[in-house]
Amino acid sequence: METGRLVVFEGIYGSGKLVVEVVNRLRETLVGKGAGVYEIDSPDTGRARIMGAQELDTSWRYGVFEADFFFELASRARVASVVREELSRGKIVLCKNFTLASAVHARLLGHDWDGEELGVLERRARGMPFGREVVPDLTIFVDVRPELAAKQLGGRVSEFFPPGTLERQRELYLQELHRLPPGRGRLVAAGSEDGVFEESLAAIRPLVSWTPSA
Repeated sequence: METGRLVVFEGIYGSGKLVVEVVNRLRETLVGKGAGVYEIDSPDTGRARIMGAQELDTSWRYGVFEADFFFELASRARVASVVREELSRGKIVLCKNFTLASAVHARLLGHDWDGEELGVLERRARGMPFGREVVPDLTIFVDVRPELAAKQLGGRVSEFFPPGTLERQRELYLQELHRLPPGRGRLVAAGSEDGVFEESLAAIRPLVSWTPSA
């Protein structure tokens, strides 16, 4: 069976609502054209906190990390396993947040993603030692401007994020996006929802066969 494709959507804090709406429309459109689609949301530290992981006492040789970091890695290992299975079935997997989100989050906390070998840790969580690392075929960064993201977040901005966090996060995302192999990353300016949807669909189109499955 033909191997599927993994398409990842990334964005700064406050872009989640737009990304969810666009991914929902893409799923419906692709399914309507006969493509097999699987949608998944890679875990983040917010979900880890809901699970109570921050109460655990953990440490890492390069410094002290909150337990949600390790919870996230373990959860992502499970996500990678599910994604790998769906890809083997020839499906288009639409995933919200993936490796770039982890790299940017770690750098926001002041950690050296490369120097502290955090990237290796994450790749192992995705199956690297067994030659089964899950690598996105396309990463789409939905570029919501920090000031618009702040409006979407409302009062939570000052409650959860120090001043300048959204601007710094966007800067780090752009740096990570440019480190991807040629043709694997796409920046989509966040204007209207329709515009983001159309541009994302155009980026995905070369990866997908419109031939209806029997």
